[in-house]
Amino acid sequence: MSSASTPDRRSDRVDPAVAATLSDARASDAASPPASARRRGGRRAAIVLGVTAAVLGVLVIGAAVADGAVRGAIRDEVADRVRASLELDPEHPVEVDIAGRSVLWQIVTGRFERVDVDAGEISAGDLAGALTMSATGIPTDSTQPTDRVDAQFVVAEGDIAAIAGALSGASIDEVALDDGQIRFRSTLDLLGFQLEVGVGLLPAAVDGALSFTPASLVVGEEEIDLESFAEQFGGLGGGLLTAQSVCVAEHLPSGLLLEEVVVEDDALVIALGADDVALDGPALSQRGTC
Repeated sequence: MSSASTPDRRSDRVDPAVAATLSDARASDAASPPASARRRGGRRAAIVLGVTAAVLGVLVIGAAVADGAVRGAIRDEVADRVRASLELDPEHPVEVDIAGRSVLWQIVTGRFERVDVDAGEISAGDLAGALTMSATGIPTDSTQPTDRVDAQFVVAEGDIAAIAGALSGASIDEVALDDGQIRFRSTLDLLGFQLEVGVGLLPAAVDGALSFTPASLVVGEEEIDLESFAEQFGGLGGGLLTAQSVCVAEHLPSGLLLEEVVVEDDALVIALGADDVALDGPALSQRGTC
């Protein structure tokens, strides 16, 4: 046979590179799921994520609700204990704030960071004022010592007259807080003459009592030296010109020690405090002494 009649077999051959490409394409098609399957898988993933987010949201809300309920119960318990400790009326308003992170977390750690109490207006003998307290480092076991307890008893300028009257035994006409002193005016019977006098008292904390020491004297409009007046007129001034004290400790828990007394612009501020005192113990349930 002639070469012209012999079929050219080369045209039936497949290029090896093309064959490899076709094989890879078929393998890729076999490995890839149909588009509908991919869509179903995506929907399932979205559903799972949505359900997970919803469950986590419910857990977070539940934890917040539980934390709020526990916080409220603790506030009520603290308020009741404060009323009992200070012998207040059961209906006396007492505000309690539990500071710091989640109350549940603080319970887990066994210690509260800080608790603040506002007992409002109370009376302590002749004193009437606003009492606030704060405690830090408080163990959940209230029989164990708390790191620190602080209290402030603030007597407003308008309530100071009761103190001055009790100290002097005289009728007080006017009381003012000025230059660190409690200044009051009264009338003094001096050798049959009625003299208007003004006395300035310096407050201090001494052994659980408020001490008031005369520091200035004004007769009429003239300031008089206290020592010279005492030398000249002896005890004619009575209680107006002698140091006096008021026991505060017997009206407050024994564990709170009187630490400082200062005169501010419009109030007498009495600071009390204690370190390492158990909230559920005699230090805060029994009265102090002077």
